[in-house]
Amino acid sequence: MKGVSGKRWELLSDRLEPSHQLVSRYGRVLAQLLVNRGFEEDPDRVFELRLKDLPSYSHLPNVEESVERIVSAVRRGERIVIFGDYDVDGITGTAILYEVLREAGAKVVPVLPSRGTGYGLNGELMSVFSKYADLLITVDNGTSAVDEIENSSIDVIVIDHHNVPERVPRRGLLINPKLSETAPSDMRELSSSAMSFYMAVLLARRLGLDLDVRIFLDLVALGTVGDVMPMNITNRILVSKGLRVLEKVLSGEVNRPGIKALLEVSRLRDKVSARDIAFSIAPRINAPGRVSNPKLSLSLLTERDERRARLLARKVDSLNLKRRVISDRVYREAYPKALELTERNFISLWSPGWAVGVLGIVAGRLASELGKPVAVFSVGSRHSVGSVRSVEGIDVYSGLSRLSDMFVKWGGHMQAAGLTLESSLLERFSREADQVFSHVPKEPPPLYIDMEFPLSKLNGFVMEDIKRLEPFGEKNPPPVFLSEPVVLEGVRGRSGWAKVVLEGKTLVCRDERLLEFLKGGRRARVVYSVEDGFLTLLDVEAEDGSG
Repeated sequence: MKGVSGKRWELLSDRLEPSHQLVSRYGRVLAQLLVNRGFEEDPDRVFELRLKDLPSYSHLPNVEESVERIVSAVRRGERIVIFGDYDVDGITGTAILYEVLREAGAKVVPVLPSRGTGYGLNGELMSVFSKYADLLITVDNGTSAVDEIENSSIDVIVIDHHNVPERVPRRGLLINPKLSETAPSDMRELSSSAMSFYMAVLLARRLGLDLDVRIFLDLVALGTVGDVMPMNITNRILVSKGLRVLEKVLSGEVNRPGIKALLEVSRLRDKVSARDIAFSIAPRINAPGRVSNPKLSLSLLTERDERRARLLARKVDSLNLKRRVISDRVYREAYPKALELTERNFISLWSPGWAVGVLGIVAGRLASELGKPVAVFSVGSRHSVGSVRSVEGIDVYSGLSRLSDMFVKWGGHMQAAGLTLESSLLERFSREADQVFSHVPKEPPPLYIDMEFPLSKLNGFVMEDIKRLEPFGEKNPPPVFLSEPVVLEGVRGRSGWAKVVLEGKTLVCRDERLLEFLKGGRRARVVYSVEDGFLTLLDVEAEDGSG
């Protein structure tokens, strides 16, 4: 089966069937969704998301030694620098540790890099930190900063979740779950903000702070969803509890002026979902780091004065608008170049004028549309900085590791990577990356559909069943259904984004090809997703009936 989008449809219910017991207990729709996501073995854990069921901190390597070193630094009045990454996970993780250490009266300074200084630690930064601080804590970076840490004169603690290269720093204490061979699989998929939360729990306990650290779960939810971490049981517990904290912030039950101001400029008034984080909140937190200074977002998240919080939130919001304009411009320039390379296994694009801060956004958008890994570079006179984004089933980190002799600096994980190389090597990188990824399928990945379910039967009871699987995210996607044959009843909106009415239901559509097809008055089945009460039109049955 194939739709107007060109993607092949794969109906999961054709090859995965829930047991009679599961259907009897949960109903046909929810039972099918559980089986499709691999949740059928222990569905109670899927629905009963409790903090007491989180895995123990003891699975994190070097956590005890790290906590003791930080406690010692606080009690002895040593100077501490927290060095985070400039994206939402690094910023929120930095904010969590900064809040706890500030509460403890520590001499602590948070520092975030700019896109201009580049990702992670470098020799110049380490020189500055060594002159000022007695202890350096990195958040969401540091695992690959081998030489910088080995040659430093201060103690270093690394809190990071990125893939572990062949060489890792030996001088520092590395809290990275991917270093542990015995950690539960859920722990190996924690965000850096989640690990910072674990550290905050232990630090508050050891330092005797009168502080309920659960109020920081809002930051964990922002970092986990914003960094597109898999929604396994552990991350679903953290995110679900974090969403409730965000709602309490909105209502005024929890006093967090900076975060409340951020939620308000994100146009949230009552409920908060993972979808809201992904599409409204996280992009705003990321925006200053992409087009200005990420310290602005950190200041907003930790601001305690209401008036200043509102001023910071408005500034962040305006930078997000600027980020959208810049990323749209780079995308419009990159898209025609990408179309000329669609026969490649791995698409590499570059230009001197492309803003470094939006490369990941553009690469991700192109990878999703073209169905293969994409690297987008901003060319400098000597070095070029690039972002790589992948598609389902393609591990870009492993592939790129075979080319790492070309890179000045790099890091990442299965689905995304960042790298710097000499500009003279771009052509060579493009050729060799195409060869390394020769196993990439020529066709885009299929559109996975959970099951057939008529739009006309989508009622409040079914929506409540679906809601039980929230929060959605990576590896726990929103349900996708195939409708009965329908006819377009109405459409309103602007170019590239519209609301369509089918069978009395309103669906959002962002694909103009689908709209044009439906406007012809054709009767066709559609593929749609359900998330947080929103219905999204994903594809339409092809005219020749192949869909």
